[in-house]
Amino acid sequence: MAKVISKTKQAYQRQAGAGREIANLLLALAFGLVLLPPLIWIGGRVVLGEYIRDPLNPEAGGPFALWSDYLLALAHGNLGYWLALCGAYLVYLSVRLSRHFLKV
Repeated sequence: MAKVISKTKQAYQRQAGAGREIANLLLALAFGLVLLPPLIWIGGRVVLGEYIRDPLNPEAGGPFALWSDYLLALAHGNLGYWLALCGAYLVYLSVRLSRHFLKV
């Protein structure tokens, strides 16, 4: 497993220009699609309590209910969900832009 991670890291470091940027975009989108919904569910459960899908039906939904609602909202083009999906890449770009303008 360590060899696979090492080879993947070396392949990433060899990328330059558009190849590295596409890799960063794909990694950020994968994070937003796979890891972010469960993290939102955990945070919401800790702070707000159970995830209720429908206020008229107080049956609690689990992490997969939130994830399916997330995917459905993405399919319907909901801007807030698209910002959540692309948020990691937008943060990455803002850090790069600020470093470029501040010459750090």
